[in-house]
Amino acid sequence: MFRKGHGGLAAATAGLIAARGVYGCIVVLSLLLALEDHPPPAFETALLLAATLTGIVAAEAFASLIGQEAERGRPPTWGERRRTAAERSTAFSAAVAPILFFVLAGFGLFAERLAFTLSRWVTLILLFVFCCAARGLSGRTRTNALLTGLAAAALGVVLANFKSLTHG
Repeated sequence: MFRKGHGGLAAATAGLIAARGVYGCIVVLSLLLALEDHPPPAFETALLLAATLTGIVAAEAFASLIGQEAERGRPPTWGERRRTAAERSTAFSAAVAPILFFVLAGFGLFAERLAFTLSRWVTLILLFVFCCAARGLSGRTRTNALLTGLAAAALGVVLANFKSLTHG
């Protein structure tokens, strides 16, 4: 699965994808939790997930490009802009399944409540996978990578259930 000390451009790119995936999972899970008590209609929920991630990713890419320009003393090239946009857009991988679930629920293929449940579980599984991958790519052992993934998923479960624990 992972090789200790595995480096190079491919590992760096995969590590960046994993990190952005973790970021996307956190955003998706946070939004799902915020919407769950008083959920909007399914199509609106899908649109909110897509719009929220688009806004966050665009803002982060813009800030990164401004930082690159200041650091390099020149505007970023088109290639640098495309690379920055592509790197940031991997956060969307965390939203694809939840958006699909809400679109299907909007068409009446299953209940909106089920869309929330499936979205939460898929997001937690992705959080586990992305964390395992990031730790493995950093040269950690498989055991360490798996434990980190489990810890991240467990924290996600705690956060996902925090409102129900505090509202009894």
